[in-house]
Amino acid sequence: MTADAALPGNILVLPRTALRSRKKKAPVKKVASGTKTRRSTKTDVVPVRTSKILRDLLENNKDKSFTVEKIVSSIGGTSAFGTSLLVFSIPEVLPIPIPGISAIVVIPTGIIAAQMVAGNGQLKLPKALLKRSIPRKALATAIHAILPFLEKTEKYVKPRWKWAVHPVSKRFIGFFVFLLALAIALPVPGTNMPLAIAIFIIALGLVENDGMLITLGILIGLASFALLGGIILGALSLLGIV
Repeated sequence: MTADAALPGNILVLPRTALRSRKKKAPVKKVASGTKTRRSTKTDVVPVRTSKILRDLLENNKDKSFTVEKIVSSIGGTSAFGTSLLVFSIPEVLPIPIPGISAIVVIPTGIIAAQMVAGNGQLKLPKALLKRSIPRKALATAIHAILPFLEKTEKYVKPRWKWAVHPVSKRFIGFFVFLLALAIALPVPGTNMPLAIAIFIIALGLVENDGMLITLGILIGLASFALLGGIILGALSLLGIV
């Protein structure tokens, strides 16, 4: 009696080898396609670090001076709010001995912060300000001095506390940075550097979408306001006004 005759009805019996081959082929294709997808997504996202942007700013511009317009266009154009704030705060973080350098810090920073408060998507600076220039040697010295700190910090910053980079939060941050810029404009010695450091750290947090870093910058800013208030009150008390 054959195997076919022993089976009731019209039952088709497939060879075991065929069943095994079918079971093996399907999952192999799925795994292969999945790994390809994961690999492609990892290689597509390559963030550009702020330190590289600053290096490129110096390497790609060999002129003896930098105009504000050239700086803005080199660091990302009219959409680079965070990077612009960071760059314009550097001359006060590492004070550059140039007359009128505070105006290069205060005016652009105040305008950028005001546009953040307004929720603007594009950065607009007055033409008169765009034509203002900074000597290359002074700016290069400040950038080279701050790059080691920036490169070390970039190893630890990462996107976190995303509520801090929400559009509503950015308006509050813009208002706080605007107050910091106004404080830098005050002729109070010894206060510009901590105020500018606060702006620098907040700006770096905006660039890296790091809410923890933004919060740290705000805390430094509040401490700087306390220092500024203490100096002003001390000066007024010496004058007998308070």
